[in-house]
Amino acid sequence: MKRLVCGVMILVSLVLTGCGFQMRGSMDEKLLPSQLTAIHVEGDNRSDIYRLVTARLRHSGVKLVDRSDDVPVLNLGNISVSNSAASLDNRSQVVEYVMLFNTDYSITMPDKPLQKFSARFSRVFLNKSAQALASSREQAQLRNEMEVQTADLILIQLSRLVY
Repeated sequence: MKRLVCGVMILVSLVLTGCGFQMRGSMDEKLLPSQLTAIHVEGDNRSDIYRLVTARLRHSGVKLVDRSDDVPVLNLGNISVSNSAASLDNRSQVVEYVMLFNTDYSITMPDKPLQKFSARFSRVFLNKSAQALASSREQAQLRNEMEVQTADLILIQLSRLVY
């Protein structure tokens, strides 16, 4: 019986690794390069994206410091969110919208050139004219989800920096 259980566990692990499955978890300090033990973050410190990124950096063991010549600088750009019509009904009323979320950010390492990145996401949502409050809450929730996704993407990009 033990051999059967052990054999099944080995078979399952081989199948999962063979299909490309990887465990995903939160970012930790092992994923960030050694040059990022301390960083200065610039941007609107009242924005949600700034708070999300700095919280993830702290959680990853990165010390947030004041700006100096020997510390990398992460510059978080402005966020732009726009809605455009995705589909219309037979009365030319908008049925679906596409929310476009754009932000640019850059990292400057000491004695290295500036590296620029951008994050662009889009989500489709329904226009519920009879449920305006629910629609505005859905838009706010989509924006929050895209901000979280952007913060995760920024840390992933930081872990893949080329020096």
